[in-house]
Amino acid sequence: MKRRYYIILAIISYLIFALASTPAAKVISLAQNNFNLPVKFYGVQGSIWNGQADSLLAQNHRIDQLKWSLNPAALLLASISADIQASIKEQNIIGHISVNMNGDIEAKDLRATLSAKDVQQLAAMPFGELDGKFVLNIESLSWPGNGIPDTTGTIKWHQAKLTLVEAVDLGQVIINIKPDDNDGMLIEIENKGGALSINGSIALSDKKQYRLQLDFNPASNANANIKQSLAMFAKRQSNGSYRFKQNGNLNQLGL
Repeated sequence: MKRRYYIILAIISYLIFALASTPAAKVISLAQNNFNLPVKFYGVQGSIWNGQADSLLAQNHRIDQLKWSLNPAALLLASISADIQASIKEQNIIGHISVNMNGDIEAKDLRATLSAKDVQQLAAMPFGELDGKFVLNIESLSWPGNGIPDTTGTIKWHQAKLTLVEAVDLGQVIINIKPDDNDGMLIEIENKGGALSINGSIALSDKKQYRLQLDFNPASNANANIKQSLAMFAKRQSNGSYRFKQNGNLNQLGL
C-alpha cells in the first residue's frame, strides 16, 4: 500500500515539475486555439506557475501588466486558479481568479481603485462629467462568459462630484452589488453628505437589459443652478426631488 502511495506521489510530482518548466506562452496559446476563452493574452512571459502578460483583452476592455501566481492543485481539476495583479488605466487591481476549461470565470476578493474619469472612459455614461475616485471591493464573481455575472460586492465613490452646468458635490456614494432572483444583478445606490442626496437602483437582466432609476433630492442650501442642472435630465417630483429613469441595453454603453 505504501509503495502504491509513493508511486502516485512520484507521478504527481513529475507532472507538477513538468508543468512548472513549461513556458506560459505555449500553454496559453494552446488554450486559446482549442477552447472558447472569453479573453485574449498578449506578450506572455514566464512559467505557467509564475508568469506575466503585457496585456489582456476582455470584452474590448484592456488590462495591462498582468501577473499571476498559479495554484498547482487546480490544474488537476482541469481549471486555472491564480492570484493576480494587473492594471487598468495605470491603476492597480488585485484578487484571485479561476477559469475552467469551459471558459467559466470565477473571482474572489477583487480590489481596485480607479479615478472617476477613467471609469467614465471605460463606459459611455448616461449624463454629466464625473470626478473623484472609485474604490472597488468585489467579494465574489461568477461568470459563464455571457449574460450578467453573479456578483456580490461594494463600490465606494469618494469625493464624488457630478458636473452638468457646474460641479455638484455628492459626498461619498455607496454602490452595493448583489444577485437578484431572475439570474440578473441589482445595484443599489445611495450617498452620504454633499449638496444632493441620491437614492436609486439599477436592475440588470441576464439579457444585458437594464432599468435605471435615481432620485436626487437637493439640500436645503442648494443653489438654483443645481436645480436647473437636474431639470436638464431628470423630472421634478411633487416632493421637490428629481427622478431620472432610463432603460436600455448594456451594449449601448460599451459594456
